[in-house]
Amino acid sequence: MSNGLLGSSTLEVLIGLIFVYLLLAIICTTMNEWIAGIFKTRASTLKRAVVQLLDQQGGTKDSADSDWFLQQFYAHPLIAGMSGPRKNELPAYLSARAFATAVLDIATPQKPGVITFADLETGINNLPDGDVKTTLLAVIQTSNKDLLQAQRNIEAWFNDTMDRVSGWYKRTTQIWTVIIAAVLVLCANADTLQIAKTLWTDPTARAELVEQAKIRAAQTPANQPATQNDMNVLGKVVGWSHQSVPHGKGEWADHILGWMLSIVAVSLGAPFWFDLLNKFMRIRNGGDAPEETTASAPKPAAA
Repeated sequence: MSNGLLGSSTLEVLIGLIFVYLLLAIICTTMNEWIAGIFKTRASTLKRAVVQLLDQQGGTKDSADSDWFLQQFYAHPLIAGMSGPRKNELPAYLSARAFATAVLDIATPQKPGVITFADLETGINNLPDGDVKTTLLAVIQTSNKDLLQAQRNIEAWFNDTMDRVSGWYKRTTQIWTVIIAAVLVLCANADTLQIAKTLWTDPTARAELVEQAKIRAAQTPANQPATQNDMNVLGKVVGWSHQSVPHGKGEWADHILGWMLSIVAVSLGAPFWFDLLNKFMRIRNGGDAPEETTASAPKPAAA
């Protein structure tokens, strides 16, 4: 058995490590989604974006309610229909078309049904001074008095803001991912150095992980939940039952390094490790091909 850089043992250890990272990343993603659902992170992030777009706009010139336009937006039947069944449950997703349609409707209450660009411009001009009025007037000025283009401009305004919101959400999600990855790695004692050592010295465990990794690599999508077989083979290389509690500074330093490597790896996400697993499986399969070809080739006739 070759033990070179891409020898079978080394390659199988790498595949086993990647498979462990993939499973842990899938679990991390699932936990992250649970937390997002509990705290309604998507809905609150979307609300933050809509508030940024539509607040500071009263309903009448004498109105002290600066959030009138925002309130009308969430009360609009199109938007209210996207909200959850519970009272005051805001939508977690909003399309640019739905946003623009509701805004056009609110800006032209005197013209229910089909409107023209002139109706829209008049309706916006009739709004009291405020951020929404100022922005909408600026947005429609480049539409060449075309109502459809004005709607597309409003959609683009929404999409530009949502691009920024996506950045906020990704940063929040990444923070939670690192926190969850740290808790998961420590609870599971997923020490990269110890996992690699186990895979190197235990051919049986290594073979089981590689075989299960082969099955996982043939599946899609990357975040498909871990199966019971996945968890069974994962338990062969992670967990506190595999080793005693570390003693001494040297052992603790090794474990801390192993845990940190695992936390960073899990934080990279399941799609990253799924793609890498498929690449390494192709390398492994490519390495097996010459042997299979040689074995199946007809022997030369005896002289």
